[in-house]
Amino acid sequence: METRKKHMMIGFALILFFFIALGGIAAAAYLPGFSGEVGRMCLALITSPFLMETSIFFLALTLLFAINGWRRNREGDDWVTLDENGVPVRDK
Repeated sequence: METRKKHMMIGFALILFFFIALGGIAAAAYLPGFSGEVGRMCLALITSPFLMETSIFFLALTLLFAINGWRRNREGDDWVTLDENGVPVRDK
């Protein structure tokens, strides 16, 4: 049960970081002068439909590959051999 709670907290922290960063960029759009111009430009790029969907797709794909690679390193190779009766046997 402890590992499940740890995984939930990691996921919550990632989502919280994402929304805080997005809120920081949105707040930068209200700054005066050049920094406000840069903030508005970044906000427009982030929220444009094509760029937002494409960037979220590539971010999710990268996270998927990273999590899968981490899991495979932790659990070991997925190679399975069959014995003479056809029962799968994992070599460790």
